[in-house]
Amino acid sequence: MSCIKIEKMILKNFKCHNNFETDIKQLNILTGSNASGKSSFVQALLLAFKSWEECEKKKIGTNKIYGMNLGIPLNIVSEDLEQKNIEIQIFINGNENRVVLGLPDDNDELCFDICNCDEIMEVKEQECNLSKMHLFFLNAERKGPRIVSHINDIIPFSVGNTGENTSYILSEMDKFQKINSGFQLPNDLKISEIDRFSANCEAWLNVIIPDTKIRYSVDIEKNITTLMLQNQGEFHLPVATGFGITYVLPIIVQALVASMIENSVLVVENPEAHLHPLSQSRLGKFLALIAVNGVQVVIETHSEHIVDGCRIQTAKERQCENMKILFFEKKDNNSICHDIDVQDNGELEEWPKGFFDQKRADLRELLEMRRCGE
Repeated sequence: MSCIKIEKMILKNFKCHNNFETDIKQLNILTGSNASGKSSFVQALLLAFKSWEECEKKKIGTNKIYGMNLGIPLNIVSEDLEQKNIEIQIFINGNENRVVLGLPDDNDELCFDICNCDEIMEVKEQECNLSKMHLFFLNAERKGPRIVSHINDIIPFSVGNTGENTSYILSEMDKFQKINSGFQLPNDLKISEIDRFSANCEAWLNVIIPDTKIRYSVDIEKNITTLMLQNQGEFHLPVATGFGITYVLPIIVQALVASMIENSVLVVENPEAHLHPLSQSRLGKFLALIAVNGVQVVIETHSEHIVDGCRIQTAKERQCENMKILFFEKKDNNSICHDIDVQDNGELEEWPKGFFDQKRADLRELLEMRRCGE
């Protein structure tokens, strides 16, 4: 569906990524130990998009990048390099989209200078560039259960970086489909007998968390939305159902919206939060199917069940060449990234030390304890 794709990303002097380069595929999974560079990769991607969006201002604030506060610029620049400019290069269909960010004169100022504004404005005139893509980002710290949600900072087709506008987008998409018959989900993602956006969202939620239904209402005059959830019983407010459903619903809604919009990029942090392993695996399969249907997907996760679900679905779809895993680890205060490709049968081409091997290590320790106990 999409005709514009990110093919490569290069980072220079960004936090722990002194000189980082990787190819980007249709489905990209970032994993690895804590503080190893995964979040920095995501932040650099978001900062590049935001810098292109606001390049005419010649400055880019660092305290509100798609809802994230990155801190002061001085702390974003790599500590051990003399060069104090950050460079982010994103290649789209063979074309370089570059952002060069310089430190402000005041070290406490919460913004970078965009040093190559004129270059960005020139590249924006070309057909394949960053401004032609639609970025959707869901933060790891999503909104928990609420009795009501306020409608704030509406961005077209976005549930919000914390999922705060999920119910509102459900309502808007249902209305939009009625007036635009060409705005439809890809056939692979239509699993409800009712051809309505919210009905398909509910059907996918029911796949990931069985026996779950949703009901929403929107009060524009009061600027609030209400969501009701059913899980093997009566409909209840989200506060009576726990965090799992509330955390995963924005991902489902945003992913399905993205599948209806050309040139979409979906970035999700920790999709596994508050989910049972079965649901994590099914969510991985769902996100892989979203990627197969045209959305470029970037997932940051600590869940082997998410990874395995993605591997299974891409193998079923015969799309393993379009999936890769970026495994980050920290060595000598530097971030090291291992690119792990996926074979046609879903198997990984390599299994580096530290890559989801803790279960085997724990089992060995238990066996050793049992042996010593005998």
